[in-house]
Amino acid sequence: MKTRRCATIEGNAQLDTSSLTERGHVAFKQEGKHQGVHSIDKLINENGGKGPPSADRVPDHGNPASSKLDGNVYHDDDADVEANAVLDNGPKKHVKYQPKCEINGKEAVSAITRAKTVQCKQELADITCLHLKNKLYPLQLPRFCPLKGNGTGQYFGCFKDSMNDRDMDGSYMELEDNSPQRCINHCLRGGYNYAGVQYSKECWCGDSYGKHGKMSENHCSSKCTGQVNATCGGYLAMRVFATGFGKSVRQLAPLTTANPQPRSKQVKIVFVLTLNGRQVRQVVRLLRTIYHPHHYYFIHVDSRQEFMFRELLPLEQLKNVMLTRRRFATIWGGASLLQAHLSFLKELFEKSDWHWDYYINLSESDYPIKTISDLTNYLTAYKGLTFLKSHGKDTPRFIKKQGLDQTFYECENHLWRIGRRPLPNGIRVDGGSDWICLYRDFARYIATKDDELLQGLSSFYKYTLLPAESFFHTTLQNSEFCAQSVDNNLHLTNWRRKQGCKCQYKHIKYEDKPLFFARKFEAVVNQEIINSLDVYLFGHLQQGLTGLSSYWQNEYHHLDSHPKNKDAHLTLYHSFMRLTTESLTLRQASCRFRPLQLLEVSLFQESDHFHGLLVLFKAEYLTSGREVTLETHVHPKHYYTVLDPKGAIGRLQFLEVGSEFDPKELIFRNYGRLLGPYDEIILRHVWGPGKEFTVSVAWIDPANIIAASYEVKVTGSTFVGSHKPGLNRPLRPGVWTVKLMYNMVLVAETQFLITPLSFYQGKPVSVSSAHRAHAGPIGMYTSKDFAELRGVLQVPQSQQLEEEASVNAKKVGKDLELWIDSLSPLFWVVQESCSMEQLDTCAVEDCRKTAWSSRSPDPKSDIQTIGSKLPFGR
Repeated sequence: MKTRRCATIEGNAQLDTSSLTERGHVAFKQEGKHQGVHSIDKLINENGGKGPPSADRVPDHGNPASSKLDGNVYHDDDADVEANAVLDNGPKKHVKYQPKCEINGKEAVSAITRAKTVQCKQELADITCLHLKNKLYPLQLPRFCPLKGNGTGQYFGCFKDSMNDRDMDGSYMELEDNSPQRCINHCLRGGYNYAGVQYSKECWCGDSYGKHGKMSENHCSSKCTGQVNATCGGYLAMRVFATGFGKSVRQLAPLTTANPQPRSKQVKIVFVLTLNGRQVRQVVRLLRTIYHPHHYYFIHVDSRQEFMFRELLPLEQLKNVMLTRRRFATIWGGASLLQAHLSFLKELFEKSDWHWDYYINLSESDYPIKTISDLTNYLTAYKGLTFLKSHGKDTPRFIKKQGLDQTFYECENHLWRIGRRPLPNGIRVDGGSDWICLYRDFARYIATKDDELLQGLSSFYKYTLLPAESFFHTTLQNSEFCAQSVDNNLHLTNWRRKQGCKCQYKHIKYEDKPLFFARKFEAVVNQEIINSLDVYLFGHLQQGLTGLSSYWQNEYHHLDSHPKNKDAHLTLYHSFMRLTTESLTLRQASCRFRPLQLLEVSLFQESDHFHGLLVLFKAEYLTSGREVTLETHVHPKHYYTVLDPKGAIGRLQFLEVGSEFDPKELIFRNYGRLLGPYDEIILRHVWGPGKEFTVSVAWIDPANIIAASYEVKVTGSTFVGSHKPGLNRPLRPGVWTVKLMYNMVLVAETQFLITPLSFYQGKPVSVSSAHRAHAGPIGMYTSKDFAELRGVLQVPQSQQLEEEASVNAKKVGKDLELWIDSLSPLFWVVQESCSMEQLDTCAVEDCRKTAWSSRSPDPKSDIQTIGSKLPFGR
């Protein structure tokens, strides 16, 4: 069977890991020709696209290259850093940040300079000072593995080497401070039994030596680069030492076809779901698929996700389901995820009535590719083993690639890099995937023991990038459980794919392999593959199952105390409410409503295509005066025209403008493409195969001002590109146009809406904020004037449009609403509406009887059916 999936990948691109954002994305170093953005853009980006922050929220930015931190004062190109900090159980006080030591390291100074709060700056400085003194974690740790060898550091003699046939072929590294002990530590971390020092600074590792014979000691007399009183071999002459590693045992656990044991003897699994986002229906569908009363389900919802937590709470009616109240705000790569796992383990062992054998973590993007009964039988057959996927044999490369030799610290929902660090000596370092399957005895050791090894590793991984991908592996390899591991995480992940969820597992056979889950699945990207998996797992789907090809995902809920919706979204949601009531009255005079309160907004997909937004709101039914709940389905209009489809332009398939472009899935994560003055706009252009060529892309604002024009290369293959013009903001509200030119001939264009804002920072917009948001940028959109292109682009200067833009920018109150409501119908149409109550004189459909409403039946994702018999068996 072929299945599609996608996964988050850390590729070969150059990463700037000094700062990882809240959403978990790595900031890539980019070089391009559109760099000179107006300074307000910097503030806008830091404020999440919601507009420039208020004065008390503006972060201070120094020049890391020229900054210095000492024990008395923080120096940079600006004044001393001061900020308002909220102290525990007290009012806001004006406090000054005080470093406790001299800090010169580039990474540390950069992190402290860019941190926004005094608390984070102080924490970073304190960590840096401890880092400089090597006091963050112990530099020597014990190894309790019973397979370890004896005679660590034992010297075997001077041995001959060959350029064409190396005596040791496990690992090689040049160490500027090389010494026998330093090389022994390096080779032990990699899991090698022998270490060889050669030619002063060379360190070689392997599991055998001596194939070219022994030499006299005078051939190994070169001084070590890191220890003046020691020798480190010579030219093709190597001093060989024992590392004390011993044996490395990975148990084999092929897929078993053994007869299942009686239920009483089968292992019990606790499935630990770490959830983020708003895809509740996909989570419910996952739970329906993996649920069995024999197992347990421990659910952690990110502390910032109110909606997900609230919607899943009813699951606790099932005795084997629990939503933990010890919630973390986890970020990709941060220590918070490891701390969360350690907290989960402690809480599970505190829950004495749950008698589980295995701990398996899953996310909202996982889905089973074998039945849970298959998984249960498999783990029963290999009870006692822990399943962790290792990186492979080249540990030094893993350490470098993973950044284990760097100190990181998490605060402000960022991961900050402090600088290089030494690794603990005396242990084997391992790592790989953070999808784990822990046997209970090993899990209990981690959760309840407090020996020197666990203390040291916990301290070390607290300041590590991606600690969950290495902590459990390294602990296992150095503990008494080192011989009870299997190199398998039970997950199928195709790391060699070109794209995300729309790729396929071509030519990959997993039916006969011990793989039980695959990732990354997103119903909002591709639900059809999930339906296909259900057919594969259960043999059939119920014929005519309601909502099988439909998918709903909540975007806004009025009960969220800290909604993350942008102001442009809130503005248009309220406009859609007003347009709906007007539309209903136009259809039937007796259907007169007054919008009262926005309740929910959901995106609606049908057959893996975006079919618009669903807006649920309270309204007053003016005929009777009672309050009712209405829902409306608004569908986007697209304006895309190819003026000259000849030649290379015949390859063009689609143009659209949006924001939050996902380079893996090649889609906008702003699914409705709702755009406001402070959004960073991006052009998505889709091409069929053909010859490589270059087009010009011009951006024209509502006043007929050519904001920018850039050349964009189109590759020869089928191509989905993204072009970011990097315009100074705020953008002028109204209808914008993107025009494509080829050989200075206008060939295609598309239009999009930048909506005026009736909300600013989540509240009704003030007069001053409205004027600032709607007046366009200060100066030009870019550093260049593109007026010379007016003739080619057929964009004449228009004093009338400029005057209209100036008048519109001053609108507030009812005039502002009317302006918004005149623009939104140009790009959105009210397709249908429904009511949750019966209306006597108004013919409006019952929402529960529609095929599109968020309140229509969706049995495949109905939370009430978890624990009952599924329509497609297990």
